[in-house]
Amino acid sequence: MSAAAVLDEYLDGLLVTAAAPVQVAPATPSTVPAAGTAPAAPSATPAPPAAPAPAPGKPPAPAPALAPTAAPTARAVPAPRMAPILAGAAPVSEAPPPPRPVERSSRWLRLRCASQAYGLELLKVQEVVLPTPLLPLRGTPPAMLGVMNLRGQVVPVMDLGVHLGQAAQPSTPATRFVVLEEKGEILGLRVSAVEDVVTLAEHQVEAPDNTRVGRLHSELFRGIARQSGEPMILLDASCLLAPGAAAA
Repeated sequence: MSAAAVLDEYLDGLLVTAAAPVQVAPATPSTVPAAGTAPAAPSATPAPPAAPAPAPGKPPAPAPALAPTAAPTARAVPAPRMAPILAGAAPVSEAPPPPRPVERSSRWLRLRCASQAYGLELLKVQEVVLPTPLLPLRGTPPAMLGVMNLRGQVVPVMDLGVHLGQAAQPSTPATRFVVLEEKGEILGLRVSAVEDVVTLAEHQVEAPDNTRVGRLHSELFRGIARQSGEPMILLDASCLLAPGAAAA
């Protein structure tokens, strides 16, 4: 076959192909809901495609691991603040306060000779009695008034004011005899009045060396106490009861 014949046959084939009718697929009619009819509910979510069955003789592939769910972050609670501790330092502990020293106190009988207040230690005072008749004694000092009968016991009586250098005082309704007793020794003191009993602490008593009364019969004075601004001279009852004290 000649080349011209081959070319004519090829062109004829192209024309036949172009003249053939094109088949169009019919369109699918859409379903329109009638008036007054509710639209159909949407179809459910299609199920996921099933996993392909494993080939015989081949182990199944492991399921993919799920990603771990992040746990909620816990809120940090601040730790309690503590005092800094120095390295090597022992823990400091609060020591209890030292006990307060117990202050001694004593009780005194407050009396008067004229206008001056005196005090006698209550432990040495046996009793206080009203004045009674006295039997005078010869050869005794002016301060010794005589002796009295105290329930069958002979008790010498001395004027305390005169013994301390004061003038003799007349008797009044307030005059009393104060009876001292210690270690078998007994003595009565005539005083102008007996007032009351007072309690004195150590810090309330001033030493006799620091007072103006220390130069007068210093062996008799225990000190001086001031209450309500009035000085009270404290006398040593043991010194008064010593033998020969009335002659001093």
